[in-house]
Amino acid sequence: MPRVLTYHDVIEDHPDSSGFPGGGPALYKLSTHEFVRHLNAIAAGSASPILLPELGHAQADDSKALLITFDDGGVSAANIIADALERNGWRGHFFVTTDYIGRTGFMTSSQIRDLAHRGHIIGTHSCSHPRRMSTCSQQTLLDEWQRSRTILSEILSTQVTAGSVPGGYYSQNIAIAAAASGLTDLFTSEPTTRVTMVNGLRVYGRFSVNRRTPASKVAAIVSGRRFTMLREAVTWELKKILKRAGGETYLKLRKQILDRQHRYLL
Repeated sequence: MPRVLTYHDVIEDHPDSSGFPGGGPALYKLSTHEFVRHLNAIAAGSASPILLPELGHAQADDSKALLITFDDGGVSAANIIADALERNGWRGHFFVTTDYIGRTGFMTSSQIRDLAHRGHIIGTHSCSHPRRMSTCSQQTLLDEWQRSRTILSEILSTQVTAGSVPGGYYSQNIAIAAAASGLTDLFTSEPTTRVTMVNGLRVYGRFSVNRRTPASKVAAIVSGRRFTMLREAVTWELKKILKRAGGETYLKLRKQILDRQHRYLL
């Protein structure tokens, strides 16, 4: 089954220069130097990143398959990340939050088109990036997927069929709405290599990378080391319990702590 890594932004200077501002998003922004270290660690392993069309869904159980994804649609996708991938001969999957297209720190429509022309996959990361997507009504979920998919399909003049769930709050209702909107592939933040089917939609787990993730851990995930992957799964399950129990309080406390750290780092 495929291993999928998920990154967000890569920055050269100010943490708020690409993607969403603040301490929470900053946790998932790597420096250019560290990102290159990660790519070098991947290149040193036995797996080379491929794209969804290359995966060949008949081979979805291939334990050597590796995909790299990038969430949010920050401008670093166009001016840093794509170049770094291409120097290795690789392409990535970029999931765009469509309400933010053209805003400060985010890609423009022309940059999104350019990524697609260069061979990268463009997908939806919803319209508004809901804080807790799993709590949205079914109509809201359908609207998030349909509108964002339509916007990106018009920008690219081709049908967008892949998406990723924002915020780490996944539920089957999200997948049901994604399938109803016309998506065929959906990526969550669940650290698993399993591929499940929901109403014809393929649902993939991903292993999240943040600025505290050493290149050695990325290499371990890419190589399929069971202990590392199990530890990621256990940590995620504990985090899910805290999220469910804490609700909005959990998010507020997390934001306060990370924003304080963010101000300290600036």
